[in-house]
Amino acid sequence: MKLRLSGFIRLFCLQLCIYFQRSLFVDRARSFITAVKSSQTSNRLEDRCLDDLERININSSMLEFIFTVARLVFSVSTYFIKGNLLKLWPPEDRPVVTVRQGKLRGISDTLPNGHRYHYFKGVPYAQHPVGPLRFRPPVPLERFDTPTVECIMERSDCIQEDLFTHRVVGSEKGLYMNIYTPECNGEKFPVMVYIHGGGFLAGTGSSVFYNPIHLVQEGVIVVTMNYRLGPLGFLSFPAAGIAGNAGLKDQLLVFKWVNQNIAQFGGDPGNVTLFGESAGSISAYLHYLSPNSRKYFHRVICQSGIPCTETFFQSSGNEKARKLANLLGYEGDCDKEALEILLKASPAKLIKNQSKVLTSEEKQRGVKFAFMPVIEDIVSEESIITQTPEEIIKSSIDLSMPIIDGCNSGEGILSLYLMSKRLGIVNKEPQRLVPQLLGDLEEIDRTELGQQLKQFYFGDKPVGKGSENQINEALGDTYFLVNSLINAEWMAKYQPKVFHYHYRFTYHGRFSITKRLFNQNHVQGACHGDDVFYMFSPTYLPNLPEDSEECRVRQTFVKLWTNFAKWGEPTPNEGSGVPFRWAPVAKISADSTEFDLDCLEIDANTRMIRNPYPERITLWRDLLRRYRKGFLKHGLARSR
Repeated sequence: MKLRLSGFIRLFCLQLCIYFQRSLFVDRARSFITAVKSSQTSNRLEDRCLDDLERININSSMLEFIFTVARLVFSVSTYFIKGNLLKLWPPEDRPVVTVRQGKLRGISDTLPNGHRYHYFKGVPYAQHPVGPLRFRPPVPLERFDTPTVECIMERSDCIQEDLFTHRVVGSEKGLYMNIYTPECNGEKFPVMVYIHGGGFLAGTGSSVFYNPIHLVQEGVIVVTMNYRLGPLGFLSFPAAGIAGNAGLKDQLLVFKWVNQNIAQFGGDPGNVTLFGESAGSISAYLHYLSPNSRKYFHRVICQSGIPCTETFFQSSGNEKARKLANLLGYEGDCDKEALEILLKASPAKLIKNQSKVLTSEEKQRGVKFAFMPVIEDIVSEESIITQTPEEIIKSSIDLSMPIIDGCNSGEGILSLYLMSKRLGIVNKEPQRLVPQLLGDLEEIDRTELGQQLKQFYFGDKPVGKGSENQINEALGDTYFLVNSLINAEWMAKYQPKVFHYHYRFTYHGRFSITKRLFNQNHVQGACHGDDVFYMFSPTYLPNLPEDSEECRVRQTFVKLWTNFAKWGEPTPNEGSGVPFRWAPVAKISADSTEFDLDCLEIDANTRMIRNPYPERITLWRDLLRRYRKGFLKHGLARSR
């Protein structure tokens, strides 16, 4: 985490230098940077420096970026200072909980409403997955190493490449969880288990990003976790005995731990809600479909990630594993020997080489994540998913578990940022707009379809600067909206007992940090990941009054999610705390060609709507009927 913090500081200083280098205020810029590293609050920094910055020719979007990074640097610094002070001088009155593995000693703190709560950070839940345990399912921890584990602050993240500094951070010994619970009053609290996002290659369950105080003060216990990432969590090498999905199996072990121990914290193991965002949402959905996982929770919330198509599955697992071994120096053709190379390699080398295993075709399609979940070939007590989502939902399996899912209105903004320097290529090769989810197409069909998509989203205008909003829509649709739409229609047709609630998050306010960090405020919509900041409360959010619009949106969001965790519906007839009714998606017959998507639009004025984005939904429903024939040919989404 020290590397991560220094990376933020360097990024912040670099951006300031770029925008101040031609100005007469270089000394002021240096003072500003020095102040960020000091103990002054980010709000006071804004008040003191705003006038000077406005004299310089910087647009408002860049000002917001600067202050957002300043808050982030300050809050991460404060987090580590506070945590280390607590380690040195812990309070005398601390909660102690006895679980099957031993004793945990946490910290008591105060919620925004003045009530007390307890947290236990850095709880180990598995043996360290090192040596022969690398790539394999996690092994439960039978006993803690010490009689009482001090759970004052988070421990190491799972090893990964820092997205800002591109350095390898964290450790293979990173399987920890964090538990936040209201002060026990004799009642059993509902439990919400959160899975973080990060593309299956980055992320953490740390309260630096996921501080659940507003959820906890609604009377629920919240559990966050680390799980293995990149090749260490999602290498699939079935030819050498590695089934894959180790990261998902880490998550499953957390569910089992919660089932066995959460009652000791005042939680109800019979009322557990699984929720996640992005890669965490995809994970939650796969557990929802998995008979091995489903027995440990009772409802699920999927935010910005439904894996109904190949988009979110790894292809050609054996080939990727062999190529990774080749990159590490192996020149033979024996899979067992290749696995030995991978087992003995330093974890940093595995992380640094992971993107190099992508095929040229995958790179051309813009695939960024080499190691993702796979559909496992062998059914076992440890397997997560052995059939495609389509096969499971359309089968006679009765899921009978309520689900919330939805997307943000600007899901494509991050993808737009990542490919901003390559937008012009779409003008010459419009077939790049054709997503993998439509399957293997002949080149003539792909070219024709690419022209159709380019005309639909951009008309006769060239793709490039000035068309950011259209690019956002095109990318957001292919990665997120279409998968969510497919799931909604499948649930309506083939799962008559499932109460399915669909939403779209459209609000953009001062808590919308992701959009500001990537300097994309000029693009319309709520950015991928920004909904998280209206649910969790990291310290780098600006301090706003409780009657501000942002806080009111957060209050609504949190109320809906915790209502669902308590009662299985977000707006129960009595005591919902919100002035509207969220209706589930209506059921239709399996042979119906018509489908209406009932949706809750979460904004400053939250309301029910029908068929958001009607033209875009009509287009993709038509394309799916014409081109899609199920998962890709030859089972390319499977682990083999």
